[in-house]
Order: sequence, then C-alpha cells, then structure tokens
Amino acid sequence: MRKYPKWFFILFPAVSMLLGWGLRGFIGGGPYGAMIPGAMVMLAICMLLDIPFTFAAVAVVFGTVGIGMGGEMTYGQTLGFLRHTDIIWWGTCGTSLKGGVWGLLSGIFVGLGLVYKQIKPKIIIVGLFLFLIGFIIGLKLINDPRILYFSDPFNKPRAESWGGLLFAGIALLAYLKVKISPEEFRLIFRFAFYGLIGGALGFGLGGLWLAVGALYGANFFIVDWWKMMEFSFGFIMGGFLGYAAWLTRNFKVDNNKVAGFMTGSLTKELFIACIAGFFIYLAVPALEPFVEAGSNGDWVHAGALATIGRVVVSYTFLGSLLIMIALRWPYVAFQIAVMLTFSHTVIDLVTDKGLFPELQSSSLIIGLIIVVASLFISLMVAKLQRKKLVLKSMFLLLVWSTMAVAIIRMLIHSQFHFSAGHSFLQIIIGDMFIFNVFIISALIISQMTIKHIDAT
Repeated sequence: MRKYPKWFFILFPAVSMLLGWGLRGFIGGGPYGAMIPGAMVMLAICMLLDIPFTFAAVAVVFGTVGIGMGGEMTYGQTLGFLRHTDIIWWGTCGTSLKGGVWGLLSGIFVGLGLVYKQIKPKIIIVGLFLFLIGFIIGLKLINDPRILYFSDPFNKPRAESWGGLLFAGIALLAYLKVKISPEEFRLIFRFAFYGLIGGALGFGLGGLWLAVGALYGANFFIVDWWKMMEFSFGFIMGGFLGYAAWLTRNFKVDNNKVAGFMTGSLTKELFIACIAGFFIYLAVPALEPFVEAGSNGDWVHAGALATIGRVVVSYTFLGSLLIMIALRWPYVAFQIAVMLTFSHTVIDLVTDKGLFPELQSSSLIIGLIIVVASLFISLMVAKLQRKKLVLKSMFLLLVWSTMAVAIIRMLIHSQFHFSAGHSFLQIIIGDMFIFNVFIISALIISQMTIKHIDAT
C-alpha cells in the first residue's frame, strides 16, 4: 500500500468534490444530483485508504446516498438573502447551519460505509429505520411549525427539511453509539465531526461569493457567482472529509470478510439495477401528486398519512432503500453509485424544456435516449467490475460520463458563444469560466488517479 502524504489525502477528495458539486448544480439538481459529488468523493476516499473493491462497492453506495440526502434541503431563498446587506447575516447563519447538517449526514454515512461489514445487517436496517423516525420528528418539531426558518416566509415560502435531517442524523448516531464497538463508532464520529465542520464552513463561506458578486460583480470578469459558491462548498467540505480520511489512514479491512463478495450473473445484475432505476425515477415521482393531494385533505387521518407519504417519496427513504439493495445484492452496488447517478443527469438533460423544446412532445424518444445511455453505462460498469483496477475505472467512468453530459449541455445552451467585444482574458475567465473549472478539475483528478493511486 502506498503511503500518501497529508496534502494528497486532502486535495484529492477536495478537487473531486469541487467538480462533483459543480456538476451537480449544472447537470442535475436535488438529492439525485448530489449523488455525483457523493460517489466521486467516496470513491476517492476508498482509493486513498486502499479499500478492496469488493468491500468498497457497497461502501461507495453509503457515501453516495449520504451526501445525496443533503440535497433534500431547500436553500435557494436562503442564498438570496446574501445579496442584501441588511440580511446577509441571516443568510449566512442559514447556509452555515444547512451546510453543517449536510456535512454531518455525509460524514455519518461515509464512516458507516467504511465499517458496514463489521456491523450486523440488522443493526444497519434498524438504524436506518430510526433515521427515518428522527427525520419525521425533526420535521414536526422544527421545520413544519417554522421554529427556525431560513426561507422567505412571504414570497413563495418553501418547505424546509434541515431540522428533520438533523434529528435523523442524531438518531442514527445515538443508536450506533449503543450498538457498535467504540472503535467503529469513533471512526464514524470522526467523519461526522469533520463533515459537519467542512459543510458549515464550505456553505457558510462559499455562500459569501453571492454577496461579493452583488456588491462588486461589475468589477470582475467572473459572471457566475453561484458556481463560485458551489465550487467553494465542494472544495472545502471535500477537503475536510479528506482530512478525516487521513486521520483514518491506518484503517484496515479484514480480507476474510470480503472473500467471494462479488457474485451474480450479468443478467441479474442489470435486471436489479433497471428495476431500482425504474422505481426511483419513474414510479415514485408518479406518487408525488397523490401525496400532495392527501396533505390537503381534511379527513381524520389525512395528516398522519400525508407525513408517511412525504417520507416515502423523499430521498431519505429512497436512499435508505438503495443502501439495503446494495447490502442484499452487493454486485449491484456500482450500478447504483455510478449508473443510477449518471442516469439522472441524462433525465435532467433530455427533459429540459429550455434545451430541447421539440423533444418534449415525444415521451417515446425521451425514454429511448435515457434507456440507451443508461444501458451503455450499465454495461460499462458490469464489464469494468469484472476486470482489474476496478475503483480507478469506476472513478474515471463517472467523472468523464458526467463531464460528457455537461459538455453536451454547454454546446446546446450556446455557452461557447462569447460576448462581442470581450478580450481574451474576459473570455477565459468570464465566458468560459465554468467549462475551464470543470475541465481543469477533471484533468487534475484523472491525472492523480492514473499516476498516483495504487488501488485495485
């Protein structure tokens, strides 16, 4: 095993999450978009810790899902406060709090993924159930009554969920504290602690770019201060998770627990992956109108059923379900982390009315594009996990498949049509800012992976 220096442990996850977070806001929103930085940073951490790919497959799902869960939170209006000097402090409190909750959840699931094989599956399943119970309690105690509210209460108020996610994380941590060994809990708590700090600083400080842009934006070439926020958030939080990984650098996986881990036919692997994708991206969204209608009912049990329905269609439940699928059929884990993550970016691309207005009249063509693109990546995942250098291959496949979607979006959106009269410097720093950060970050982490990472 190669001994990587501290700066490498920090920089590799930091740049990976910088890219993933930037892509998340560009080619896929919400919790499914947040799976992009989740999968990237967890793959990076597993490679740094030299985790065997047969163990890392399921571990990566934990990290992908855990970071994706933070995408449940609404924060657009919170960031809007930062553009007004009289309420910038309130916006910063909101972004710091929400970023801290996001980082806390991310760290809990990253750490849990690293020790999942040493914990009885029953404990993990019960822990996820208590996680969902905590989510409901937090919603009812904090978010629904708006005890502490960081969105606009007067102009299209948003339903917040940071309190639910905070209570969910605390419930899971408390349960694990009681049920697992001190060494295992110490590792999970380490990632949770540094994730919380990194998330709070990343979102709190990163959000200030919007204030800078509002006050002084005309004096700079940079035109997308929102992306500056996302890049900063990803870099800082990824760096803190990387530091937690460095503190965990002596972590060893018991090879006796990973022998014969990857089994399953190609047909069965693809079938389970497709069913999971169909359920999450098609069946569950179809339930959302019924849940919303039920929440407006005035019959006796409407409130309770609406709450249950709200949880069932949320990513907290669906993410927990993905973890259980990976635990049951571990050979599908990379399909979940890589293929399903990629699939959502294609869905987001082809259903964008602004990019493809003519395409929206043909559901058949949209579905065909999604299926063909997803099936191609699914077959690539299946092929690569049966060869050598699995983690490196999965990481590079995820990076460049999502980069391909980003470049297609840029070309269709005419983001390479530069403003007339701009100097070369204005074009490079301003007009091509997002593309340059994307491509430079992707090249950096690809070079770090190919040249320096020894993981198999």
